[in-house]
Amino acid sequence: MDSQVEEYEQIQDEEFEWECSGGQRLDKFGNVVDKYEKREAPVLELELQYEEESEQEKSFGAVKPWLGAIVQPTDLPKIEKSAPSQDLEMKYVYGYRAIDSRNNIFYTSNPKEIAYMTAALGIVLNTETNTQRFFGGGEKSKLQGHDDDITSLAIHPSRQYVATGQVGKDPLICVWSADDCSLIAKFRLGKDTRACKCIGFSNSGKYLAAIGDDNDHTVVVWDWEEGTRVASAKSGPDAILDLNFCSTQENVFATVGKRGVVFWTIGSGTLSSKKGIFGSHKMTDMYCCEWLSNGKCITGGLNGQVYVWSGNQCTKEVKAHTGLVSTISAIPGGVVTGGKDNALIVWTEEFKELRRMQVPALPKALDQNGQGDFVVGLRDGSIVEFIDSKQPKLLMSSHSDGEAWGLAVCPQSGLLVSVADDNKIMVWDPKARRCVSTGTINEKAGPKARTMGASTLSVYPPNQCARAVAINPKTGHVAVGINNGELSIRKSIRDLDNIVTQKHDAKEWIEALQYSPCGEFLAVGSHDNKVYIYDSHYKLVSKCAKHSSFITSVDWSNDSQYIQATDGAYEILFFNAHTGQQLTGGATALRDEQWNTWTSRIGWPVQGIYPSGVDGSHINGVERNHAGDIVATGDDWRLLNLMRYPCLKGGKPKAYAGHSEHVVRVKFDNEDRHLYSIGGYDRTLIQWEIKH
Repeated sequence: MDSQVEEYEQIQDEEFEWECSGGQRLDKFGNVVDKYEKREAPVLELELQYEEESEQEKSFGAVKPWLGAIVQPTDLPKIEKSAPSQDLEMKYVYGYRAIDSRNNIFYTSNPKEIAYMTAALGIVLNTETNTQRFFGGGEKSKLQGHDDDITSLAIHPSRQYVATGQVGKDPLICVWSADDCSLIAKFRLGKDTRACKCIGFSNSGKYLAAIGDDNDHTVVVWDWEEGTRVASAKSGPDAILDLNFCSTQENVFATVGKRGVVFWTIGSGTLSSKKGIFGSHKMTDMYCCEWLSNGKCITGGLNGQVYVWSGNQCTKEVKAHTGLVSTISAIPGGVVTGGKDNALIVWTEEFKELRRMQVPALPKALDQNGQGDFVVGLRDGSIVEFIDSKQPKLLMSSHSDGEAWGLAVCPQSGLLVSVADDNKIMVWDPKARRCVSTGTINEKAGPKARTMGASTLSVYPPNQCARAVAINPKTGHVAVGINNGELSIRKSIRDLDNIVTQKHDAKEWIEALQYSPCGEFLAVGSHDNKVYIYDSHYKLVSKCAKHSSFITSVDWSNDSQYIQATDGAYEILFFNAHTGQQLTGGATALRDEQWNTWTSRIGWPVQGIYPSGVDGSHINGVERNHAGDIVATGDDWRLLNLMRYPCLKGGKPKAYAGHSEHVVRVKFDNEDRHLYSIGGYDRTLIQWEIKH
């Protein structure tokens, strides 16, 4: 077996251990932090103030290295500090959370619609029209839904209501309508429960149960329509990975995870539990659970076995899959299981195999609509549907590992290209609203990550991860900046695996890529503190080596003669691109220069993009539109911000929610009709329509 395939198959077992241990993550500075730790906005994040500088701030600003770059142009443009007249409307979301969540896709009461989640959004997708409705997101001041990662989702027995739970110090749980995505009820799981790990409705829909990801794995049950908390209990130190209510008893449900299964009974204000007794059957960790129509519980083991339970006693085990059983769904007269062997198996209730279907990756979620159709959520971030047991129809694609940073708009076609830490190059058609082409960053895995590399928890090594992408306006070449410092040039967005050339001059990972307006040059900004300039044949023509920190952005002048580059020390320097010579007086000499793009966080026209009283490190992506009247930013507070351009001190923003992680890149389309944003750890691409 190919070593890359073997390595990928190990992901499933590693993820089980990750979820059972509580896990870790890295922040954007490379520090190991708690799995759910986020960088929060200051002072309760009420309304961030974009005000004129106070005397104290002016004094503090005197030591900022970028102040020398704040030189106003000779002909001062008209400055307006009010919020922009344009608004943003969420039109489509590309993403599906599968890495650490399961059993999170369901058909609604409309058999042609499915409900699932990504980032901080609940989504209802019409599988025929490929249109979406959203629970949550939109202008921040009007937000009613979630404001952080949604980690679990359940469907009401009527399939008219959806429940979602999120991450947080006191995690929010929402019940909302699958028809119009309106909020119906909301609850708090409990202080310091950290995340809603699992959630489920009872057989009639009366009860709603949820599991926290705290050390005691707290179990809470509500009568959700009455809005009352019925009971709660601490389940203990063993992680819980799935929850499901009994099909015949309203007050009984099962939870599974490390070291087996537990059966719970809801009493009068109480929760009692019994551990599952394996008897003569081999004990194992459990990954998922479901109930047959006859009231028997079935669970999927890490060892590939399906276990059948009567009460809390195991009565039968069946070898189902090679490797873990990852998802189970009951169907009329039978059950469907999915496993590590990328197979879906249809069984009778007596576990006689009827049919076997293959899917491209590990199935993490599975549901049926009563008409013979199955919808399946896969570990690779895709959602597929089997209609009448035919070949699966791809409904959704997404990035699926590490972080997603790289984003570019094709100047010729308007298609989008994204890259991430998952060995994927993906091309998106915003008109058709789907992924239309994919490529591989590197077919062969290289050495494992070393220190000082890009901060990621991806299972892939640096040579299979990428954070930057650009498209040549003249030739259509696609440049990919890889996390081992390699530059890979692909022939076109339709021929991504056709490699034109590869260069490896940079010593660290590449964060910034920008072709010149004429298409004859490419600027490559690396974390080795240098900008490399290549010609149209990808020969290195100059090296800009005066920065003291890693390069975060590069912009070309309209005449393709100069570049401005920003680094991690918040310094902006100017260079003659063809010689690599620094223009030490560039801020003044180029004060009237027309820049083809503006992606720098520093400079006279963007000095107002920072709220007062913050250090500026929360701003990630910056993008001016083509008309030159608005600028967008993505920040660590999970917001997409829209402001007038130029944006000076006191400029007022409009802020939009939808992402659940730091928003790393924002891009306008060629006609300034749409704005695109991509989240880091949420690996979600959002398409916004600009409303005038």
